[in-house]
Amino acid sequence: MRYEISAAPYGQANCHCRACQHATGGAYAPVLLVPAAGFRVTGPLRHHVVQGASGNRVARAFCEHCGTTLYAHTTRVETMRPVYAVTLDRPEIFRPELDCWVEAAQPWVVMDPALPKFPRDPPARLAGIRKPAAD
Repeated sequence: MRYEISAAPYGQANCHCRACQHATGGAYAPVLLVPAAGFRVTGPLRHHVVQGASGNRVARAFCEHCGTTLYAHTTRVETMRPVYAVTLDRPEIFRPELDCWVEAAQPWVVMDPALPKFPRDPPARLAGIRKPAAD
């Protein structure tokens, strides 16, 4: 299974939501916020769907052969795929720009104080959508 990103990411984030904690088995998920139109997967995938704390459906795609979680898809933003940074061929290029869902962050997580913090979802501009009224 392989994927290709052919468009510049909207941004890079550390997501601390409980769904990401469960999906990664860790304290947060480092993700590239990639335009859906510039993201292509080849090979067999499986999906696991949950309802996130936001009330939106969150589908996680994972490799059918090894079980590695590759990306997510949320009904809140159809135009963006959070791609797990550790699945990149060169994960060292990941540079988080913000922390989101910090209201769900584990108390023992040490966050970079220089990064902007958002209690829940990151700003709409990072998902390639216009700013909704509640954002």
